[in-house]
Amino acid sequence: MPGKAVPRDIVFSWEGPAQHEARLAEDPAFLAEHMRQAAISGDVEAQLGWAHMLLEGHGTAPDPVAAFRWFQLAARSRSVEAINMLGRCHELGWGTARNTRLAAQCYRVAGEAGHAWANFNLAMLMLARDGAEGEKRDILSLLVRSARRGNAKAMNAIGEACEEGWRGAVKIAPARRWYIRAARRGCFRGAFNTARHLMGDGNVDGAVHWLRQSIARAPGAFCAELASHLADHPDSRLREVAALAHERALSAPERAKASIPGIETKIAPDAQSTPRRRRSAGRVWRALTRAKRSRPV
Repeated sequence: MPGKAVPRDIVFSWEGPAQHEARLAEDPAFLAEHMRQAAISGDVEAQLGWAHMLLEGHGTAPDPVAAFRWFQLAARSRSVEAINMLGRCHELGWGTARNTRLAAQCYRVAGEAGHAWANFNLAMLMLARDGAEGEKRDILSLLVRSARRGNAKAMNAIGEACEEGWRGAVKIAPARRWYIRAARRGCFRGAFNTARHLMGDGNVDGAVHWLRQSIARAPGAFCAELASHLADHPDSRLREVAALAHERALSAPERAKASIPGIETKIAPDAQSTPRRRRSAGRVWRALTRAKRSRPV
């Protein structure tokens, strides 16, 4: 009858494929219900999707405890993605008590199965020395395994390891190669690190290009700090970058829930509550401007 609400289960029956796909893309609540029903039916990918939606509050009320249970259910089917996300939940206390030992166990299982983010997450957990011990050689090995599977964040971290001389001598040339690889794959820190090395070479135009790429992907806090350190730069090109970073800092929504970094296509794993060995934009930029960096070796 005209004006009468159509029950949701009827909607699933009469919508055509194209209309149904459009509804899934445009209506978060509709997508959540669709994902929930598929998850209940036993679809492992849907269980993962529904868990993420519960964790992020996308199309449904946030419920980290329920999200944790769905990740557990998907993990029973040996889904390495689910096992990695269980590690994230244990590490950051999402829906369960924080336990870095269990987090490390989950990461190792998923990482040994070839999950790039699990290897990266375990490396960062070990590097933070927050309940999981590890030597830099082991951490670097995990990062290399992750990078070989295309993880841009791992590539940037390897660049930092080369630049900091984890294996003895500082190696600037390999560091720069890893940074540009990370930058080309969308890592905002890789783009920033590439830019600061180009600045050391006197290539301001190249640096500006990569700074713009970094700003386009970086969280608001990073952009705000970068803007503050470039606002009074004598070069007008860098002052323009500062203005762009400031605008981005004001418009970028801050991830109040500490982000969900289990999957690169979801949310990148830089905005986390767990301590990470990260150099701020301001500190590395000041280090660059205080003294001219030595030539690549």
